[in-house]
Parts: sequence; C-alpha cells; structure tokens
Amino acid sequence: MEVKKAYSYADIEKINFKTIKVSEKFQKHWGQVERSGSILLYGSSGHGKTTYAMQVMKDICAFQKVHYNSAEEGIRMSFKRSLKLNNMKSVRSKFTFSKEKYDDMVLRLRKKRQPKVVIVDSVQYCFKGKRDTDYYNLIEEFDTTLFIFLSHMAKGEPKGSIADAIRWDCQNRILIKDFKAYIEKSRCGADETEPYIINKEKAAERELKLLKHG
Repeated sequence: MEVKKAYSYADIEKINFKTIKVSEKFQKHWGQVERSGSILLYGSSGHGKTTYAMQVMKDICAFQKVHYNSAEEGIRMSFKRSLKLNNMKSVRSKFTFSKEKYDDMVLRLRKKRQPKVVIVDSVQYCFKGKRDTDYYNLIEEFDTTLFIFLSHMAKGEPKGSIADAIRWDCQNRILIKDFKAYIEKSRCGADETEPYIINKEKAAERELKLLKHG
C-alpha cells in the first residue's frame, strides 16, 4: 500500500484555497470561509434561523449562485413569505430551490454546473434515516462546495448524531437565539465577541420580554 505524501511548510504555503466572497459586514461576522466543508446554524424554532439563512444567501448571491434545499418546510406559502420579507427578488437569478432528501440532493449535485454553495434546511429532515458517515461522504465527494446546514436544537445542543458530527467538523458553528447569531466556534477568524443582529426590532422585543420576566 502506497504511503501518502507528507507536506512541508513550504508546500502548504504554496496552496491557494478557494474562499467564499461576501460583503464587508459578513466578512467581519464570518471571517474567511473556505469553499468546502460546512457551516452549522442551530437554534430553537422561532428564533430567526430561516431569516438568517435568507440573509446569508442574499449576501452570497451578490457574488455567486446558491442552492437552497428546503427539505423541511418545502416550497409553501410560508416559504414564499420569507422570500418576500427578505427581498430575495433582488437576487432572483442567482439562486434555486428544491425540497429534497439526502439521496435526491446528491443526485442533483452530481449534475454539471451546480451552485458551489448549498443551504440545507434542515439536517433532521434531509438526513432522515441516514448516518454520520453519510455527512462525511457528502463533503468528501463535493469537496469544492460549501454546505450551510440548519439544525434543530435539543437540550441546548444541535439535535441528533448527524448534527453533532457537523458541530465538531464545521468551519463555523453559529447559535441563533432571539434574532441574534452568535459565533460559538470558528476556524475562519470570525467575530466571536459581537453577535450579528438578524432583526433589530424583534431582537429588542425579546430583550424587553426577558427583562419583564426577570
């Protein structure tokens, strides 16, 4: 069996990694994200995960195409409302949508000229019946694609074994809570001190509610 090459410092210094281009605002928030592997967004229902994902998609669409797999919600009236609220019409030629489980999503991504950023909403619906190894197979096969996964939360952590695997493997782990996005872990130089405000009005309402209930 052939032994793989070991890299020197000089070898690594010569490698040019492909990164995701975003606006200055998201550059500060996310850091320099590589166009491979994954990012995990997780939180409880009603805290702004989908809104945040739409804002992320809109920002990236200014520079390249994005595919959104709405495996959980599907193309429904509520999803259409989210598109309108986030003015996604302004970048309408830069994204596509589907409602697909894991196997169908893989078949789509094997086709030519697919977007190199894929948002999966949610891990629990897309990977239903799958194992941790399926996640690793996905990012290994599509190693020039960035996957942004949305996940439910249980007992304060991403829900389920696959979400937990993504939690440890991802470039950025982001907690969505009370319409704020907190960088909990980053390999990209993200801002781990100040949260990104998803919706100022709703975030303020949540803060006031918490103060009232002490």
